[in-house]
Amino acid sequence: MDIYPQDGRINIHPGEWYFGREYNTIYTVLGSCVALTAWHPKLKLGGMCHYLLPKVLKNKHTNDPLGADAGGRYAETALRLMKQAMLRYAKLSDYQLGLFGGGGAANYNVGAENIDYAQQWLQAEHLELIQSDVGGAYSRSLMLDLSLGLITLKSYPMVTSENLL
Repeated sequence: MDIYPQDGRINIHPGEWYFGREYNTIYTVLGSCVALTAWHPKLKLGGMCHYLLPKVLKNKHTNDPLGADAGGRYAETALRLMKQAMLRYAKLSDYQLGLFGGGGAANYNVGAENIDYAQQWLQAEHLELIQSDVGGAYSRSLMLDLSLGLITLKSYPMVTSENLL
């Protein structure tokens, strides 16, 4: 995480997450990764997780010393951590949620798998999104203003082998 106290901003990198009210804004950049945002309008607090893969690979050839406890690298862990943080303050249904990212190329799209995992999680938790911008061949920059709950989103075409020709 990069913290910019003069701006009141925290930058969330892949595999990281933040929840609280110590900063004015939370910022990240997404490609195939997915970010879930949560904001509580009355309490003026919220957070964001930025995960890389849906779940930890469980096979004998995987050499991941952190495994499923790798903080926010995997959706199964990141979403659980966000849920725990949110429940410390209010019911999950009190939050305004957003889902962003999951861009990718046509041949193999881990972004689609990341989106599917989040959508299944949201359905299992009986939660609805108020804002979503997922999929496609786009990378995105995302900023959540914690005082107002506003999302600032910019999309950029991904450079792929298909659009280079």
